[in-house]
Amino acid sequence: MSDMNNTRLTTKNGKFKLLMVSDFHAGDRINPKLIKGFEALLDYTEPDAVFLGGDNLCVNHSTVTEKEFRYLLSVILEPVESRGIPWFHCYGNHDAEGGFSNEFQQSVYETFPYCITEAGPEDVSGVGNYVKTIYSSATGEPVFNLWTMDSHSENTVMAEKFGLKGSDSCIRMPNPLGGFNSSHSSVYFDQVYWYYNKSLEMEKELGKKIPGLLFLHVPPMEMNLIWANPEETGMIGSKRQEIYGASINSGLLMACLQRGDVKGIYAGHEHLCNFEGTYCGIKLGYDSSLGFNMSAHDDLRGGRLFEINEDGSWSTRHIKLIELMGKEAMRNPEFLEGGDLYNIRTL
Repeated sequence: MSDMNNTRLTTKNGKFKLLMVSDFHAGDRINPKLIKGFEALLDYTEPDAVFLGGDNLCVNHSTVTEKEFRYLLSVILEPVESRGIPWFHCYGNHDAEGGFSNEFQQSVYETFPYCITEAGPEDVSGVGNYVKTIYSSATGEPVFNLWTMDSHSENTVMAEKFGLKGSDSCIRMPNPLGGFNSSHSSVYFDQVYWYYNKSLEMEKELGKKIPGLLFLHVPPMEMNLIWANPEETGMIGSKRQEIYGASINSGLLMACLQRGDVKGIYAGHEHLCNFEGTYCGIKLGYDSSLGFNMSAHDDLRGGRLFEINEDGSWSTRHIKLIELMGKEAMRNPEFLEGGDLYNIRTL
């Protein structure tokens, strides 16, 4: 385990900056533009910590050895490691598809000096259910929480886990809620239960609720309500693809609403979305992808900056890489997946 794992995240002059970057989709042929783009975001935002939102390194066990996996991971993590920036992450639906389990990957991630990711409780589903607390540099008191959950992968895995007959077909109905028949899983109830009880435990210990944000890869079902009700939810940003979110409502949003501490839930996963809006007083939003070798638009590629204050207030904005790097942020068409559909180039 990294020595950084017990490092306290602290504010600087009453503020804390967190950069979220998602969907690197790095493979055994890492596009150098990915690294340059990551570096540009880090240099521009100067964050106190970085969160990787899943689908980080997607490689095939049959063509990449464990030694090569470790090397490839070191390549995409070099920008944060060389700058000495604490970072943490969640797993996406594609991370383990190539045969490297999330459990194995976790053991590799934790070897990096500035990794503060935790595997989470062994009796809770998934890998990476944990909370990182930000402390006041002036008083030493906890002022903000950063929650992370494993949103798993596909409905087929969930169906097998719970012994459902018909595999994916028993979950994906012909007329789904949200209007799109997503094949993706969600957090499980025991994870929601863990969050609820951990939040309650922290409140009892500290004598007050600590506000926070919650991060995961696949968004909760309620994300559909933002784009479907843009005026009512105050939606800003772009939606250029269907919402491949959870097919089953896990109760996560209700748990956050009842506890009253999580003020925003942010996901990766959708490469062509960077929108956000407010539902029941909780912000629901996306971080657009940073990758170059998969479906992504040149004018949306980037990261999301969160600026957190000691009083619990916070703000966020999406930062477009093309505004930092110009034409260098555009993809080389030779790497293009999906043809001209994804080749949007605007300055």
